[in-house]
Amino acid sequence: MKSIDIFCISAGQLDSKKKNSVFSQRHRYLNYGLLKIASFLGKHNYHPIVIHGLFNTPSYTFEICKTIGINDSDIPILLSIPSFFALEWAKQFSNIIKTLMPNKKIIVGGRWVVSNNEKWLKSYLNVDLVVSGLVGIQIVNIVDSFSKNRLVNHKNKSIIPPIDYNYLYERYLFQPSIEVSHGCGMGCSFCEEKDMPLSKLKSASLVVSEMEALVANDGLIEISPYLESSMFVATEKWANELIEERESKGVFCKWRVESRVDKLKTKNIPSLAKAGLSVLDLGLESASLIQLKRMKKTDNPSSYLRAASELIQVAHDNGVWVKVNVLLYAGETNKSIEETVNWLSNIKKYLKGVSVGPVIVYGVDNQSSGFIRELEQYGASAIDSGIIGVANLNLSKEIDFSQSLDISKNISREFMTEKDFFDLKSFSYFARDYNHSDFLIDIEKSTQEEVSFSLK
Repeated sequence: MKSIDIFCISAGQLDSKKKNSVFSQRHRYLNYGLLKIASFLGKHNYHPIVIHGLFNTPSYTFEICKTIGINDSDIPILLSIPSFFALEWAKQFSNIIKTLMPNKKIIVGGRWVVSNNEKWLKSYLNVDLVVSGLVGIQIVNIVDSFSKNRLVNHKNKSIIPPIDYNYLYERYLFQPSIEVSHGCGMGCSFCEEKDMPLSKLKSASLVVSEMEALVANDGLIEISPYLESSMFVATEKWANELIEERESKGVFCKWRVESRVDKLKTKNIPSLAKAGLSVLDLGLESASLIQLKRMKKTDNPSSYLRAASELIQVAHDNGVWVKVNVLLYAGETNKSIEETVNWLSNIKKYLKGVSVGPVIVYGVDNQSSGFIRELEQYGASAIDSGIIGVANLNLSKEIDFSQSLDISKNISREFMTEKDFFDLKSFSYFARDYNHSDFLIDIEKSTQEEVSFSLK
């Protein structure tokens, strides 16, 4: 076995988006983009490993790297920053490296954080290079440029290999992902991909080939891939091809996907369910007519909500769990929230869960100022979150930030039981060795105010 020579670190978090709870420590959010980069490097004569900081301290993560052999490698570290919530963790980790290994180079990426911040980030993090955008196969050239003493002959450098989970540290604990499309382009004001066109859906045969490589019978929670797509739009033809490919290769794992309520066709749900669709995350965002327009979610809120109701019912009738995402937006009032809650109450029996949170503004300096001005038109006001690049909001004169957090949890508790919460989280996010007995023990450590589901 070749020695690991390039360490790919996914920055962890010192503070979580929804505030730390006993359950935060149980999450294993996969940095799929970083694993993709490691797979590129692995096919071009490098020997990478991907380590997630998660909610561990930077020093703990560095100790893992030492155990694996980081001191024996002169290849740069790749440090991925998946969100602004991970920025301070990344800074602390970089400081550890530069203090204990002063000659070690660090290359930073993370498209949601880096965009137009390259110069500032390089100085703030004390790193050697900051790369913006979707790097893709070009990462090989970038790493090569730091490795001039290596006599490496890269054949077919333009070939994009499949994702290789063998490069993932403690891979058995992660529920895997399969990227099936990227982009969205629907123009919602709060979305990072509002202007990025939707790509073509990956072929059913490729999806099943990747599923086949992921299936494991190891006695842990069943493998259930997340088909990564900001807006999953599948035809009946694609669903039927997936059914045929699964049957041909004997691959029958359940899978999960995210989509919009007005873009996933109701008529295709029965075929998708037969093809393994088991959990559907739907970005409803609101059932208030005025809030939907403010979000630029739709020009016809009434039609949008009718489509949503029909889709959710059909999914439920075909055995698909539906989790609805709700966003408390600028200008929110008790009346607008009541509209959303009443709408959800009418379809409560069809829902597996509801995830709720207030809108957050991301970006430093002038990046976020335009969006904040837009939100201020509806009565919102920005407040300091204490985290660089993250601004919280008083949603209106009627609902401040603290109240928005309480309202979010209250809504979730109304529509999600502890069983619903565990089922949804263990399907995609909890570590695969975290079982229901462990969950019940953690519940004993929690109060109703700390959790976003109802306690019996």
